[in-house]
Amino acid sequence: MDVSEQDDVDAACTSEESEFEPILKPYQLVGVNFLLLLHRKNIGGAILADEMGLGKTVQAVTYLTLLRHLYNDPGPHLIVCPASVLENWERELKKWCPSFSIIMFHGAGRTAYSKELSSLGKAGYPPPFNVLLVCYSLFERRSAQQKDDRKALKRWRWSCVLMDEAHVLKDKGSFRWRNLMAVAQHARQRLMLTGTPLQNDLHELWSLLEFMMPDIFATGDIDLKKLLNAEDHELISRIKSILGPFILRRLKSDVMQQLVPKIQHVNFVTMDSEQFQAYNYAIDEYRGACQARSAKSTSNFSNNVVGLIPKRQISNYFMQFRKIANHPLLIRRIYSDKDVDRIAKLLYPKGAFGFECSLERATQELRKYNDFAIHQLLVSYGDSGTKGALTDEHVLGSAKCQALAELLPSLANDGHRVLIFSQWTTMLDILEWTLEVIGVTYRRLDGGTPVTERQTIVDTFNNDRSIFACLLSTRAGGQGLNLIGADTVIIHDMDFNPQMDRQAEDRCHRIGQQKPVTIYRLVTKGSVDENIYEIARRKLVLDAAILQSGAELEDSTDVPEKTMGEILASLLLVNIPIVMLEDFAHDQQNLIACLEDRFV
Repeated sequence: MDVSEQDDVDAACTSEESEFEPILKPYQLVGVNFLLLLHRKNIGGAILADEMGLGKTVQAVTYLTLLRHLYNDPGPHLIVCPASVLENWERELKKWCPSFSIIMFHGAGRTAYSKELSSLGKAGYPPPFNVLLVCYSLFERRSAQQKDDRKALKRWRWSCVLMDEAHVLKDKGSFRWRNLMAVAQHARQRLMLTGTPLQNDLHELWSLLEFMMPDIFATGDIDLKKLLNAEDHELISRIKSILGPFILRRLKSDVMQQLVPKIQHVNFVTMDSEQFQAYNYAIDEYRGACQARSAKSTSNFSNNVVGLIPKRQISNYFMQFRKIANHPLLIRRIYSDKDVDRIAKLLYPKGAFGFECSLERATQELRKYNDFAIHQLLVSYGDSGTKGALTDEHVLGSAKCQALAELLPSLANDGHRVLIFSQWTTMLDILEWTLEVIGVTYRRLDGGTPVTERQTIVDTFNNDRSIFACLLSTRAGGQGLNLIGADTVIIHDMDFNPQMDRQAEDRCHRIGQQKPVTIYRLVTKGSVDENIYEIARRKLVLDAAILQSGAELEDSTDVPEKTMGEILASLLLVNIPIVMLEDFAHDQQNLIACLEDRFV
């Protein structure tokens, strides 16, 4: 059997113009040989599913350059990845594939190359590159320009279509999945990189398999949600054996004994009286809506709670509970309707709502704002010290922010550096304010950060130890980035999909990390946070049963997986007393005074 050694990598990747030494770790050489073996056997697809932080990117680019060196296959190759990691892919390709011509087909680069590539494709000329780097957004949007660009990509026969963070293709019915498949279906090989191939359930994993090798895994119109039952132990065992030849997955614990440990903490935080009252008021409001519908329905309230409320409204209520559990400023409770009318009259002449809408319309819109959004308007358009703007006491009005106010100064004093993740940009805005009150330095990266600036933010944070924290959105900042400058991760609000949080954790628990990494999950006690935590744990058990050798789905580890409606139903049938926590130990004013003593 042909086996590629480090000498082959040296010969393929070394350049006289660079001092870079292309050294692979032993398990990475195994990964490259796995891909080369499938190439020799003409296998049309593979999933490299190593745990996050083991260097999938390096293995993939080494594979591409060895295709040229050993098999005279110069491409063309198409690499599709999230916008956050485009620059990192370009950087790694230039290091490991020095002889390759690389085009980044995104942003200004896409505009510059679009017409040229289209005309070359129409004329039947070979592509003027070895690797074309594109973003998933090219396959998600419906603009005429993007349709033309996708049409141009279909004209070439790709050697390898490589998809980074390939779990984004979990929905077979999505516009993204169908458009990318139209480009990739005739490629010699479709290679998927993802540390989290199983996101929520088995049918999403099957979507990846069908994309990888449609001839084998295509299912037509079969309803996989009904067919693939996660509780069927025999089915799970059979799927595991089917996947064996096509998926390579190694865990850090398996291949890197020297990797620093990852320590997990779940911090259950307690709401103070104000947040607790806001949460229970929302539950009472939902209970009242259900009772009102029940009175008009033949259904029994206690037996058919879920069926009484439309699905969209269930989702809205559930989101409302999640918001309050994270921070009560995410709803409108402090500003009354009377306050809103006054603020609208104050800010309307200043153009806060534009100059085309009426005052009445502006007032209606403002009533939909949450407390924090109204505060931001007052700060942006009002004078200094505007009446009605919130104070620093309000930003520490959530159990999670109070926990951060205790935890972060201690971490800073001990020399740690922190990544803080949230799913919502508004919550990140509130967290920015919180960090300013606490008195620590930070940077921020979310979906609104220009792609051209993201790698600079990453490099600055990693290299400048005076920056204590980095605020990141779970989706944009949790995939592909290398943030080993931090050694602590705080998951402010958990995702229903635990793999998103695992991706976030491993931004700093990866190759190159020298310190033990500590993960803190903040869970608000007595709220839907606890239900989300249970659901996430159950999904991780399934992930281990499918993808890890020796792991099985044990009945003893089962956690009832509830739907949003079932969770809400259980809330409605329990009377929750409003407890006034008179001796609450972390009164907001005391917290601010404590912080001033420590940092000012």
